[in-house]
Amino acid sequence: MIKNDSTSRLEILFWLLPCFLIILSCPTVSAQQTSRTLIKAQTIYTVDGTILSPGQVLIQDGRIAFVGSSIELSLPAEEVEVDTLIPGIVNAFSHAGLTGVGAEISREVTPEFDTASTIDWQSRDFLEYLDQGVTTIQVLPETENVFAGFACILKSAGDIDQRLVNPQQGVVLSVSSDPTSRNRSRSRPDSIYVRQPTNRMGVVWIIRNTIHQTRLNLGNTDLSPQALAVLNGIVDGSRPVISVSRADFDIRSALELGETNGFLPTIYGGDEVYRMIDEFKNSKARLVYTALTTNSAGRSLRGPEGTELRWNVPGKLHTAEIQFCLAGENLLDQAQFAVRFGLPKDVALEAITLSPATILNIDKQLGSITAGKEADLVALSGDPLQPTSRVLWTMIGGKIYDTP
Repeated sequence: MIKNDSTSRLEILFWLLPCFLIILSCPTVSAQQTSRTLIKAQTIYTVDGTILSPGQVLIQDGRIAFVGSSIELSLPAEEVEVDTLIPGIVNAFSHAGLTGVGAEISREVTPEFDTASTIDWQSRDFLEYLDQGVTTIQVLPETENVFAGFACILKSAGDIDQRLVNPQQGVVLSVSSDPTSRNRSRSRPDSIYVRQPTNRMGVVWIIRNTIHQTRLNLGNTDLSPQALAVLNGIVDGSRPVISVSRADFDIRSALELGETNGFLPTIYGGDEVYRMIDEFKNSKARLVYTALTTNSAGRSLRGPEGTELRWNVPGKLHTAEIQFCLAGENLLDQAQFAVRFGLPKDVALEAITLSPATILNIDKQLGSITAGKEADLVALSGDPLQPTSRVLWTMIGGKIYDTP
C-alpha cells in the first residue's frame, strides 16, 4: 500500500510539473495591463515654452511618459497620428451637471453646501464639453446665497468613481447682485424669498457679520456645526475663498472684505475689471475671467448686472501682468477672440490650459504636455487659434473620446 501511494504521488508531480513551468513562463498581470500609446503630431503646443513640429508623445498607463521630436520605442505601443496636439482644456467656472436649483436657498449662509453631491454625472453638459476639448471642469454652486457652498473639480468623462478630483476646492461667496434676486421684505412671510439680502449693502453686511461672529467665536444657533467649521476655515486661512463679482464696485467690495478679514479671494467674473486695472494688480488677486462668454449656455455666468462687454480686456490684463485665465463656454472661441483683440497667441492658449490649472492648484498634474503629468490631451485638425480648426478627439487619462 505504501509503495502504491508513493508511486501515485510521483505520477501526479510528473504530470503537474509542465503546468508549473507554463505558469512561470507567462507574463505577470501588471505587465499585461500596461497600455502604451505613441501620438505622432505635425505640431505639438506643449504650453511649457516649446512648440514641437513635428513631435511625439508617449502615453503609458494614463500618464505622459516622454515628449520629444522623435521617440524610440523599446516596447510596442499603439500609434496614433494627428495634425495638432494641445493640452486638455481646463474650464475653471461652470454650472455643468447641477441638478435642481444647485443651491440651498432656504438660508442666506450655506458655506457647507456640497455641490459635488448634486452632480448628474450623465448630464449632456459633459458630452458638450468633450466636444470642445474640455477635460477638467470646476463646478460652482448657484449664487443665490451670500455664502453659496463648495466648488468642486471633476473630469468631463471617465469612470464615475474616478471623475471627482476635489469635492471641496474652495468656498464660494456671491459678492454681487445675485443673492438679492427675487428677495423681498416687509411682506407676509409666505415664501422663502421673504429674506435678506435685498440689495448689495445687505450682501456685504451678511458677510461682515457672519465672519465677525465666527472670528469672535460668538456662535450662531442658525448654522450647523458643518457650516461653522467651514467658516472657521475661512477665518484661519485654510479654506480658499472664491468671490463671484462682475461689476467694478462688487470687485472692490470683495477685495476690501478680504483685506479686512485676512483672506485674498480669487475673483470669478470680472466683467468690469478694466475700470480698475491698476487697483486690481496691486491687490495681488487672481482672476477667472468669464466676460467673453456670449452664447446662451453661458449667460448665467454674466449675471443680471448687464455690464458692458469689452473685447480687449484679456490683452490689458496680460500687459498689466495680472494672473488670469479665461473661463465659461466655448473656450477655444474665447481664446481666438482674445487674440484678435490683442492677446499674444501663446498667452491665449495658456489662458485655457495651464493658467486655469495654476489658479486651481492642479498645475502639477494638468495644463501642459509635460512628462509625468496626466494624459489629458486634445487633437485638432489645425492651428488651435484658427476658427477653421476643429476638435478631432479628446483624451482623458490616456483614453480617447472621439468627437462626432
